[in-house]
Amino acid sequence: MTSASLSSTVEDESLLVAAARAGDEPAFAELWSSVRRQAFGVCYHLTGNRADALDALQETQLAAWRGLAAFEGRASFRAWVVVIARNAAHAVVRRRSPAGVFFAEVTEESLVAAPFEDVVAQLADLRRALDTLPASHREALLLWAGGLTYEQVAALMEVPLNTVRVWILRARRRLQTGLAAG
Repeated sequence: MTSASLSSTVEDESLLVAAARAGDEPAFAELWSSVRRQAFGVCYHLTGNRADALDALQETQLAAWRGLAAFEGRASFRAWVVVIARNAAHAVVRRRSPAGVFFAEVTEESLVAAPFEDVVAQLADLRRALDTLPASHREALLLWAGGLTYEQVAALMEVPLNTVRVWILRARRRLQTGLAAG
């Protein structure tokens, strides 16, 4: 069985990880292709622009490849990559701005070109709604939506578990309200 023919089930993910650890680049390519979009989304929403997001995404891919030996499988590969993407995005923003200003202004023109105008409009609406959230709520929501558990988000952000639960709940409610009104 080749790595290209493996499906993306949990069992197959562990086989792909094992193959990638052994140097199988097609296995890593398959793993990466399953998480790339989500990693880019985290990078984009944390950096505020496409160029920085692409830089962070590239750093994420390299860090994931180099760090495969450290991947313990306690969480899914997707969740592990989301954490790497978060850290890479923060690093890009820190390099860009000594003040560490996150979530720069994003306009509709700066969004990734899409074949359908309604998709672009929805992305712009989502971006505007995300921009209304406090930074801590937005980050917690993105990490949780990226596949981390509440407990993992709390540990990563170094805040109490119940705080994360409240932040995510408030963020979801505010997004629902903001998207319904927009």
